[in-house]
Amino acid sequence: MAHRMLKPYSFLLYFLALITFFFVGLSYAGIVEAGKNQGLAGGAIVVGYGVISAVIGLIIALFISYKTSRKSIFRLNIFLALSIVGFYSWFHVKYLKSQKEKEQENQLQQPNLPTTPDIKPMSLLGDIGTPIPDQASSGLGMFSPNLTETTTLFFYGNLHLDKSIIEHSPTDSITFKNTEYGQMDIATAPPYLVPEHLKLDYGILYFKAISVTGEYVEIEVNKHSNQTAFVSKFSGELRYWPEFLLSINSVEFLNPKTQNIYVKPLNHAGIVNQAYSFMRPVKIQQDWMYVYLLSDDFESVGKGWIKWNENGKLLINYSLLS
Repeated sequence: MAHRMLKPYSFLLYFLALITFFFVGLSYAGIVEAGKNQGLAGGAIVVGYGVISAVIGLIIALFISYKTSRKSIFRLNIFLALSIVGFYSWFHVKYLKSQKEKEQENQLQQPNLPTTPDIKPMSLLGDIGTPIPDQASSGLGMFSPNLTETTTLFFYGNLHLDKSIIEHSPTDSITFKNTEYGQMDIATAPPYLVPEHLKLDYGILYFKAISVTGEYVEIEVNKHSNQTAFVSKFSGELRYWPEFLLSINSVEFLNPKTQNIYVKPLNHAGIVNQAYSFMRPVKIQQDWMYVYLLSDDFESVGKGWIKWNENGKLLINYSLLS
């Protein structure tokens, strides 16, 4: 009867139906993944499912209170209350699980690292030309990290290549800071750090790249001991030797008395006998480099091919500031 719709137990039915069906709508949205890949709108979409379901529940409750006996409404209220408790418990457990997963992910991405000294070792004050050649391989090229005040370059070791980078914990790191003159500088660094090239007042920090994977670059963190570590490929820029050398203004032979400039990229080709002061690289073809020969005034006086690499070792010197 209509008067039963205005009783307190009927109003309780409406309230419980609203909440229960709201949870039903949220559950259905989760099952069909309604908010997946929707960005910031995803949450609103899921809540929208809940609101629509709640309205439907209210309409059903109104119809039941009009058609059903007082005893049946009491029983239904008990059932709805228990359902709400069940839904709340399930969503609460799901929320706690989600928070735990986020905390674990954050710990993997920004773990507590060993304290690194707030000083730079004296070995970092070296020049920025080609280091004295040794028996080590020239590697793949050069890796330069992103240089900002908020950047932390994490070092990794003992990698499992079938796992993502967030599943590994860093073993050390470098942090950066702005100086009082607005230039970038190293804030903290491990004591063993000796990059291939370091001159941060010119924005120069290069590590020799030894190997590369889908997510990592193995870099040489100490050019004297050849110690290596892995860094995220996305934490900087990897430039393979051809690209890197073509950005250099001038190169020179390691052994000018035994190395020659050729008219063609062949060991038996004719030799270019032209006086020059600088060689500027303009093209690289496998182990050969096409160079322009420049005078002291940087005027072109000739051109030719030189051997820049042999058996994985550089045959040339270069300077980043020349």
